[in-house]
Amino acid sequence: MEKFHIICVDDQPEVLFQLAHDLAEFSDWVKIKLCSDAFNAQSWIDKLDQEGCYACVIVSDQHMPGLDGVDWLQELANDRRFCHTKTVMLSQNPNNQMLIDAINKAHIDRFFCKPWDSECLVTEVRILLTEYIFEKGIEYEPWQAFLDPETIFKYLQGVTS
Repeated sequence: MEKFHIICVDDQPEVLFQLAHDLAEFSDWVKIKLCSDAFNAQSWIDKLDQEGCYACVIVSDQHMPGLDGVDWLQELANDRRFCHTKTVMLSQNPNNQMLIDAINKAHIDRFFCKPWDSECLVTEVRILLTEYIFEKGIEYEPWQAFLDPETIFKYLQGVTS
């Protein structure tokens, strides 16, 4: 099993398909897991943790049946096992309170409105993967060709923003 994982969570199959398409360039070194809800995603993340693998980045929709994105990512943010996991939230029609909760309660790293700019999403996920590797203390050299050079430079210089 691959060590590094991106978990995409959305109840709409077409959104998951688009995310898989957009993030496919990472598939040479990162496994992309598609989940239809937060419960399925949490089970997968728990399994990864038990197997010593890394849930590096989660891309989650806000509006899902059962448990919405903010509530789930808030639970995840409070789980010390996943304190380095980077989170991206997607939403079709965000309101101010949802954005405030996503930032203040779920501590998301990035936010994108649907439909998102694919190139921008890939760039931001690459940065988040790089940050994750450095923050977890994982040796970055084997993955350097896949990581964001500017972020590598910042970490090597001891400057993080």
